[in-house]
Amino acid sequence: MTTDKTRRFSRRALLNGLGLGLGMLPVLSFEKTPAQAAGVAKRFISITWTNGVVAQDFYPPAGPLLTGTLPPILAPLDKWKSKILAMRGPGAGTATGGIDSQVMLDLGLVFGGHQSYPSLLTGSFMGSNAAVTPSIDTLIADQLKAQGLATPQLNVGCRPGTSTTSWRANGVKNRDEADPYILFTRLFGASVPIPADKSAIRRKSVMDFCIDDLTRFAAPLGLEDRVKIDGHLEAIRTLEKQLAAAPGCVAPVNTPAGVDFKLNANYPTQVKMMIDIIAAVVKCDIARAITLDLVDDGGGNSLTFPWLPVPLSDYHALSHSPDPGPRTTINTWFYSQVADLVGQLAANPEGASTSLDNSVVLVCNDMNEGTDSRVSSLPYLIIGSGSGFFKQGTCVQFPANVPNNRLLTSICHAMDLPVASVGMTYSGDLDATLKA
Repeated sequence: MTTDKTRRFSRRALLNGLGLGLGMLPVLSFEKTPAQAAGVAKRFISITWTNGVVAQDFYPPAGPLLTGTLPPILAPLDKWKSKILAMRGPGAGTATGGIDSQVMLDLGLVFGGHQSYPSLLTGSFMGSNAAVTPSIDTLIADQLKAQGLATPQLNVGCRPGTSTTSWRANGVKNRDEADPYILFTRLFGASVPIPADKSAIRRKSVMDFCIDDLTRFAAPLGLEDRVKIDGHLEAIRTLEKQLAAAPGCVAPVNTPAGVDFKLNANYPTQVKMMIDIIAAVVKCDIARAITLDLVDDGGGNSLTFPWLPVPLSDYHALSHSPDPGPRTTINTWFYSQVADLVGQLAANPEGASTSLDNSVVLVCNDMNEGTDSRVSSLPYLIIGSGSGFFKQGTCVQFPANVPNNRLLTSICHAMDLPVASVGMTYSGDLDATLKA
């Protein structure tokens, strides 16, 4: 190793001296790393479906949620209402959401809800039903990858349609996996079921391979540099102990191969499997930026709900019905699926908190109400505080509707991504309003 002072203490020089590749670079960062930051991993999870909500059955009144019951659509989450951050606008009528897809409104696409998936997590839009900029799951995942996490991103779908919420770049989609059998096999292997402490195996332990060399390297350094290296090694060891002690890191039972998930009758099974896989992915720390598109744009055009007490019309037709009852019933069922994931995360301890406490679960829809497909007053909901970043147990009322760009920027801040803006045109954030 060279004795040049500027190189002697560089991380690249150390890796070369140890015979290690650049994949090890984040381990030796003297900046804030995932291990040093908080001792636990933060996760971003988005869950999206189409055709809007029924406003009067969805939006809570402004203020604390703990003193009353949640509206019918959110009733499945009542057990976890202390973990909810709801958002609404100033109106008292049917359009009571507080977040707009402003980039679409700027283009005159007021009723473009069936095109709006690309804008929901990007804050950008082009007229060809595509995003111009990366979605926040990609931004978060890219930072995590730069910090050394091998597979930070996971994109999952259940009813593929014409678009996606997850985008890599201008006009470039992130491919989602809609077959739970294929996804399970890719993540956990072909056995049914298997122990799935993949993160422990994967991480076991990068320090085991280089700790002797690191110790020798640290010996001639000054006290300040040795303290930094020792502190990082101790943080890594602490994380490993937490992972090894995590009782929840077990794969779910796999779905048999060959199930036809195009059949409406199999849709609940498909959703349940995807929810269980995502819960396992979180518990095993396989990925930390996850999207689940339950019903994509256009994907509801042939979906019926024979397991629910609603007419056997397809979802798109039901969304345009003047009778709000079936729409409320359907959305309540979707929120029961969200509650399933929330419950699994809340039941998984992580030190003094839980996987839910350390996550930001963003639930969104591509339009206000299916009857008119408006992209203003969109129903965004946050569950989990992101390790204390967001307020909880309350519904925040905005004095006027705000561009979704600013909400997305605040979510990036919750995930320790210090961006000034997300998407097109609209900079700024909602930290002052939404931060705990």
